[in-house]
Amino acid sequence: MKRERLLTLIGSVCLILVLAALLLPACAKEEPVIDSYEEYVAGLQEGEFPVPRECFEQAIEEGELYIWEWAEWWPEEIFTGFEEEFGIDITRDYLASIVEVETKFALYPETPYDLVTGMGVAAVYTFKEVGAAGELNPDWIPNVFEYVPEEFIEMDYDPGWKCSVADCMYSYGYVYNTKYVDDPRVPSWAVLFEPMEECWGKITLVDDYLRVIGCALKYLGYNYYSDDEAELMEARDLLLELKPHIMAFDFWPKTLLLGDEAWLSHLGYGDGWFFHDEYEAIMPVLAAEGSQLGIGTTLFPIGSPNPAAAHLFLNYYFRPDVGALLRETIPYPPIHSAVLELLSEEVQRKVTFPEGHVAKCDIFDPRATTGRGLELRLEIWEELKT
Repeated sequence: MKRERLLTLIGSVCLILVLAALLLPACAKEEPVIDSYEEYVAGLQEGEFPVPRECFEQAIEEGELYIWEWAEWWPEEIFTGFEEEFGIDITRDYLASIVEVETKFALYPETPYDLVTGMGVAAVYTFKEVGAAGELNPDWIPNVFEYVPEEFIEMDYDPGWKCSVADCMYSYGYVYNTKYVDDPRVPSWAVLFEPMEECWGKITLVDDYLRVIGCALKYLGYNYYSDDEAELMEARDLLLELKPHIMAFDFWPKTLLLGDEAWLSHLGYGDGWFFHDEYEAIMPVLAAEGSQLGIGTTLFPIGSPNPAAAHLFLNYYFRPDVGALLRETIPYPPIHSAVLELLSEEVQRKVTFPEGHVAKCDIFDPRATTGRGLELRLEIWEELKT
């Protein structure tokens, strides 16, 4: 009898919940700020160029955008601003490393993402090699071609920017915690690769074979992208000596750095300033021996399910004010020709490399990611990580 009363009670509660749900208003998608192409064009500020009507209307019809990006990287306002203006829902997945991206698309070239942000030039080569590179329509991204100097658009890795766009330059260095590290060798790579004993076990390297081995080569006086076996074996020996003292391979060691667990971290220079802003004791360094001169890219995959929305987003984030917001948050030297003058003096200081640094840097060379150069690096990486 008690069981029957219990079942009756449960049934009554379920009925009440169903009725309540029916009486509630449906959760409607938030209405976009703009209602038509004409309103979109009329609302643009000086220096902002519209996508063609065809792109706009197709993007609104698609209504979705899938982005693979770094967590806690781009400012949220870029994504929410786009969603609110156009009524297009953005779904974002977070990647752990560039190797993860390259592996995913090598196995499944048509992986259904519309854009992959925070990549470097090497990833562009990989996308092309495995058949994962889509083809951008330059007429659908006028802000990009208005504001990027031609010498960047015609670089060898993607002439004419067929499958990628770039928004910044970067270079890898390291950060150190000034509360615990007092090393007179700063700014040499020696601080990281031949650390003082008190730093043992408190060191992180980025989880990327190209960057780790490349920076070790630069410390030894060689080209970042060398495929010389003797030079690479010397870099291997250096890294294997460091191996017992590495606490983690991590592109974004936020918890470790802010919690005073890691005292030395191999990082992009702009990332270092990001952490410095959160914790003043963390000081970013560009190594005296040089590094690589990287290009920060966003890739357009061949499997994009919402190509027009992807173009609309690219054009949106190349608006000068949006580009400035990005660089105020992530202080990397901008490629966008109208952004620098919009930045605060403090950020302009952060995005300016030390004098002479660029001359010590190497620009991407595919010999590091093909043939014997790649084979040796992967062997070194496996030995270092296992």
